[in-house]
Amino acid sequence: MAEEISSSDDLDSTVTMAFRCYRESKRHSSTWRQEAKKWYDLVANKQWDDEDIAAMKDEDRVPVVINRTARAVNAILGTQVNNRQETRFIPRELGDVQVNELLTGAADWVRDGCDAEDEESDAFEDTTICGMGWIETRLDDEIDPELSILMDRIDPLDMYWDPGAKKRNLADAKWIARIRQMPMDEFYARWPDAQANAQVDPWWEAPDDLEERQHVYPNEAYNNEQGSSQASRGRNTIGVMQIQWAERVPMYRVGQAAERITAQAFKKLKKKLDQSGVQYIKQTGIRWRQAFIAGGANLEESDSPFPDGSTYRCITYKRDRNKNTWYGIVAAMMDPQKYGNKFLSLILDILTKSSKGGVMMEKDAVDNPAEVEQKWARTDALIFLRPGGSQKIMPKPEVKLPAGLDRLVAYFLDSVHEVTGINLELLGMANREQAGVLEHQRKQAGVTIIAPLFDGLRRYRKEQGRVLLYFIQTYLSDGRLVRINGTNPQSGKQGEFYAELSKAKLPETSRYDVIVDEAPTSPNMKERVFGMLGELLPTLAKMGVPIPPDILDYAPFPSKLTQVWKEHIAKSGMSPEQIQQLQQQMQKMGEENQQLKQKKEEKMTELQMDQVKAQQDMAIEREKMQLEREKMMVEIEIQKVKLQLEREKAEAQLQIEQRKTEHDLALNQHKTRAELQMAGQKTAGEMELAKRKTEAEAHKTEADAHEKIAGHKDVIEKVFSDHFEKAHRPRKRTVKVVRDAKGELTGAEINE
Repeated sequence: MAEEISSSDDLDSTVTMAFRCYRESKRHSSTWRQEAKKWYDLVANKQWDDEDIAAMKDEDRVPVVINRTARAVNAILGTQVNNRQETRFIPRELGDVQVNELLTGAADWVRDGCDAEDEESDAFEDTTICGMGWIETRLDDEIDPELSILMDRIDPLDMYWDPGAKKRNLADAKWIARIRQMPMDEFYARWPDAQANAQVDPWWEAPDDLEERQHVYPNEAYNNEQGSSQASRGRNTIGVMQIQWAERVPMYRVGQAAERITAQAFKKLKKKLDQSGVQYIKQTGIRWRQAFIAGGANLEESDSPFPDGSTYRCITYKRDRNKNTWYGIVAAMMDPQKYGNKFLSLILDILTKSSKGGVMMEKDAVDNPAEVEQKWARTDALIFLRPGGSQKIMPKPEVKLPAGLDRLVAYFLDSVHEVTGINLELLGMANREQAGVLEHQRKQAGVTIIAPLFDGLRRYRKEQGRVLLYFIQTYLSDGRLVRINGTNPQSGKQGEFYAELSKAKLPETSRYDVIVDEAPTSPNMKERVFGMLGELLPTLAKMGVPIPPDILDYAPFPSKLTQVWKEHIAKSGMSPEQIQQLQQQMQKMGEENQQLKQKKEEKMTELQMDQVKAQQDMAIEREKMQLEREKMMVEIEIQKVKLQLEREKAEAQLQIEQRKTEHDLALNQHKTRAELQMAGQKTAGEMELAKRKTEAEAHKTEADAHEKIAGHKDVIEKVFSDHFEKAHRPRKRTVKVVRDAKGELTGAEINE
């Protein structure tokens, strides 16, 4: 980070470096920032996209939300609250126990003053949701003019970090930055001489999920009145980047203790060291710097308040190896939660839009449809139909849900917890009868699955403990009273007392081991420890081991009662005989307690066995009822199948009879047509035969007539010749042929 990269002669090298770091982190984390907003929306009950909501409104559908994600997150946060930890400083040198107690008490005093537990719980919630939670340890002179140490939770979307950092909690990050939207009055109150042009900053009006604006056109700046530092004063807020980075600097190790000093201090001491013959060696060290940047100006640059690292400490959960970004537990719950809502919304839509009864009928089925509509739901109503109207009325078809759709809803909603490993015991919602030991074991198994999440918190406590230790040693003023729970060096008594914080004693011990342990105020911790002490105290009393008053710290009593009890024990000053008598009484009470506990356990065992037996009996009865129910359902199904078969058989028989009738009718019609056709053909044949017979008889008659005429030719010729002359006369003649009864020609008469 010591490398100076300048992209413009108008910008400071630190500003150029900060801009470059911002752009790199922006490109690296833009996708994570988009997803983080979705994860926060999922917990905050906004589980539908805007496009989906608009489409569902057009279809008159309800965007149903059954938020199981928030319940799982709250269960994890509750586990963290009930198992809070404390940081203790253990010295690496002998004789520094009092200093250890003083520093540990000072750390507790600082944390109590700034509500650090609540801030860390909020940051832990951020880690659970988006995979990253941030805490800043800073100095403040507004509450206390002599400086006070504060710990604040920072919004993860305000933070930017080294894209190359891969270790848990970003322990290997080379730089960390925060962009804060600061009110203009606060900005100019802190930097009154600042000449800041906000448009120069790459984070100018750049959303978290988009790339930064590369160019700002003059007319656009003029319209927005943002073209100068005076224009910046017209805005409500301005983005200020606080960046902290590691810088390589020359360092010197001096003397046998190898004390490390800076190059500037070595330059002043070099002459004296050479004269005194003190050995020294030059090395390269890491020093953290920080700067405040806004509007393209370097507002303030100095050494970091914590020279060995950043004052911003991160809590991380899981790292996406391919993207090198972090994610929380909510990422796994997103798809099951959304699909469960979608399927449930689909079921409600089907139920809402499907028919709920009613009938469909033709208009001519009844005389008065309005009267039928009015009387249809009445049980005593008489509804008169027209003849054949019953065939024109049918119930509305009911829309049935697709098979298995309800199981899909249950599957996805249950998967919200299954994908995270958070069981129902950890949620306190196990709806089944089981032994308390089994309940506890399953709850511990659920805590084990999410243990990596708490591991990040534990590492953060150690890292933040080192920062807090340096702040206490360096910035807290002398004379402050710190409450300590330990051995009072003046009275030699055990308990709480107040000691004055003095830096004169602190430099004697410079290196500490930071130990993270469960706090005695943790309810779970008290419950476990006091349960074990209840079994251990009778044995210790038999052995004559004195019982320290500190056990009261782990008793589930109010803190005031515990403190008063410990003070009473310290002031009592009992003699050894009284202590022995008290121990005997405690032993007797412990034995009685043990007997009562044993009897209680036996009674609980009997009750548990009775409960198990009752549960088994109930299970057997439930199984019997289930079998009877299944048997009844099977019989009902069989009856339904029989009725269906009989109905199908009747319908088939009816169809057969109908087809037989139609076939007989068609056969009769065909037979009739054939008979009619045959009769017609026979009549036509007879008529044709009669016609031919008549024609034949006519021809025969005519032939006979011709023969007879030929036989009487002479007579006819004589008659014609006799009357030839008369025939040519202009007279009218008629010839009359005479036939007998058989139609034969017998003669002819000629009349004039």
